[in-house]
Amino acid sequence: MENPLKTLKLWNKIKKTLDEDENELSVAEKRRYEEIVMIQNYLAQGYAPVEIRELMHTSYARIRRYATGDAHNMCRFSRQGSSQLDKYRAEIIDLLNQNVNKKEIFDKITTLGYTGKMTALKVYCLKLVAELQIQYTPKKNIIGVAVNPNQKPDVHYVTRQDIFKHLWSGEEFDTKTDSAYLFENYSSLTELKQCINNFREIYIYKNPKLLDWFIAIYSQSSIRTVASFANGLLTDIDAVSNSVTSTLSNGFVEGNNNRIKVIKRIMYGRAKINLLSAKVVQGINSN
Repeated sequence: MENPLKTLKLWNKIKKTLDEDENELSVAEKRRYEEIVMIQNYLAQGYAPVEIRELMHTSYARIRRYATGDAHNMCRFSRQGSSQLDKYRAEIIDLLNQNVNKKEIFDKITTLGYTGKMTALKVYCLKLVAELQIQYTPKKNIIGVAVNPNQKPDVHYVTRQDIFKHLWSGEEFDTKTDSAYLFENYSSLTELKQCINNFREIYIYKNPKLLDWFIAIYSQSSIRTVASFANGLLTDIDAVSNSVTSTLSNGFVEGNNNRIKVIKRIMYGRAKINLLSAKVVQGINSN
């Protein structure tokens, strides 16, 4: 059993120490100091770690960590950042001023002898940027110019989605200048637009000769993906030709296949083949 007199003396000793360090230790450090002293006291009295764990509602790892050593020193949190990174402070500041990204900074100081983690470096860099008011803008645009990620660029640009919408759906750009610039400087856009229109006309007019013409022309395209698409049509020409000329569709069959697969997933582990068969027939007939 724990000796009440020893416990009272211990708490008085802890309180006296904390009163002396009123301005030196933070609240969290005081709590840690109390925990360390209590663990070391219990160990000195002969308590087993399993008993200390139950008494203090702590973990074995913390008991092992604080079992020996000066409680006054062990309770302190680091307030000066990583001492390992402090050795490379000048190099890191210089790299931050050059807008070098953190991954490259990490690689650089690793060659100088740093053995810590990337996370610690990121925190250290953020502290330096805030402390020294460094204009750190490592993000670069598509042409390699550093940009501020918090500052919206005052420029006009066309997104890839805008180009797709124009080619496929015919949606116009914000200005005619955009269209003129893109089609003048990127000749492949003209071919892509013509390819999409020609393929659409095959199904509008339902003419297999247009399909043959499309394959013959675009299988020789300078755009690799377009040529691959045209040659792919040629490998399954019978099915593609039927899709052009026939008014029939396999959508109904595919719909039933999907419905059956859903029923199988729902009934998995619930019934044998007879009930599953009845459920499938009921599902198909209900539609």
